[in-house]
Amino acid sequence: MWRGPLNESWVVVGVIFVASLIQGTTGFGFGLFAMGILAMMMPVPEAAVIVAILGLVTTVMNVGSVWRAVPWKELWPVVAAAAPTTLLGVYLLKVLDPAILRAAVGAMILIGSGITLWSPHKARLQKAMPWGYIAGAIGGVFGGAINMGGPPVVLYSLLRGWEKETAKAEMSSYILATSVIRVAGQIAAGIATPALLMRSLWLCIPTVLGCYVGTRLFGRMSNRAFRYATTAILVALAVRLFFT
Repeated sequence: MWRGPLNESWVVVGVIFVASLIQGTTGFGFGLFAMGILAMMMPVPEAAVIVAILGLVTTVMNVGSVWRAVPWKELWPVVAAAAPTTLLGVYLLKVLDPAILRAAVGAMILIGSGITLWSPHKARLQKAMPWGYIAGAIGGVFGGAINMGGPPVVLYSLLRGWEKETAKAEMSSYILATSVIRVAGQIAAGIATPALLMRSLWLCIPTVLGCYVGTRLFGRMSNRAFRYATTAILVALAVRLFFT
């Protein structure tokens, strides 16, 4: 178990840096990568609090980098559906058995990996109704419980056939809104303790650095090879979680 900066600190820093790099480059993936490893190092609720707080930092930076591309009319249905279900997810984080939470982490990693590898050649959905609401509601539950609410919205974005700037802006804005709700819910529920808040504050340094590098890479490189390499790591993490 990780108990602070003096125990396995560099491993945690490395995990957070890579997760932030992924988030900055693609607009999502921080929770998938960070939770996949931290859930093997500490209790899932502790990992969820740290990832929620640091994920909020990365999404603020991401939204700032693509602010002008945010599709506001498309964003509101997703966020409106996710707001109440995020609070439901926070409640489940507090009451569910740790084994169930770990299994949920592994399952969502596999789902997210499959979605990440798949890229439709044309738009399959033309309107937000009802799929935007469904994606937001499902993403809110998993986001509130295990910080993995991205895959349903990523799938929705792919099916809409948006350009990468619009897709990243949509996902980043959605994650930002739900992250604020999630962190507030964790604090109100007593899950985010002062000790966890301090650990998260200390880890903001690699978070900011990794996300900054990722946002710089976003406009200069193809995401295909990076996506495949990241997905391979995620699948390996999911398999280990299932058999641990």
